[in-house]
Amino acid sequence: MDKNTFSTDSYLLACYLLSESCQLVSIDRTNPRRMVFIFQESKRRKELTDNFLAYQASIEPHRFHSAQRDLKAMIYQRTTG
Repeated sequence: MDKNTFSTDSYLLACYLLSESCQLVSIDRTNPRRMVFIFQESKRRKELTDNFLAYQASIEPHRFHSAQRDLKAMIYQRTTG
């Protein structure tokens, strides 16, 4: 794993980070049964993840729902080229 990125296979954590404006670098689709979400590493990303895993995160529901829709669209998006 690159020191400048953070990877997770947790869909909910990825939605939360996305809703908190963390930069999603890519989605690793190597294993079709398990997507890995790769985020730009930052101190804020680490704090958000720590809060999420400690059940201390809070988010406005509509923003979280919007992030879920956006991430699902990215997952099912077909790349061309």
